[in-house]
Amino acid sequence: MSDAPLVGGKRRVDQVLAEGFTDGLGGLDDREVRRRRDLARAELEYLSFLRRLLQGRRDILRDELDRRRSGGEPQSVVERVVSVLSEGSRGPSRGEAPMVTLPDEELALARRRVERLLSDAHLSDLAALSDGDLEAAVDRIDAEERGVSETRSQVIRALDLLQDEVKRRLREQHGSLAQASDE
Repeated sequence: MSDAPLVGGKRRVDQVLAEGFTDGLGGLDDREVRRRRDLARAELEYLSFLRRLLQGRRDILRDELDRRRSGGEPQSVVERVVSVLSEGSRGPSRGEAPMVTLPDEELALARRRVERLLSDAHLSDLAALSDGDLEAAVDRIDAEERGVSETRSQVIRALDLLQDEVKRRLREQHGSLAQASDE
């Protein structure tokens, strides 16, 4: 499963990471710059959601491995999820609130992607999995999360360039308005 952009691809990630997507921003009209920024924001939200799903599944599997190694008592899936979620954030964050609401179909797409990745690691019956199966599932999730994180970083770079252009234009407009009022 890859988010690598496809040249000429139609997916949002293909557009945002296409060569030239952030080139020549100064020559584009405001509407087009904002459209591109909004496209990049939407892709960032999707990738962030997907990454959170992957991290959550990985944390549940790692928690089971840790429990087995320490000789702890088995927990229900609900108890395990509560335990994992109570540990808080484990990775870097930009500290931003979501700005785009993901449509239900994109939420479902992200969930299906993670489920396909873990098709043989049944989260509802972790006790039935061997340590090797759990470790292999964690390795698959880690590899997928690294790929999603790299793509997400590329999208963030594009979004930052677009947002900087929007801010530059607003500063220019504000400066022009201030000069006009002084005259």
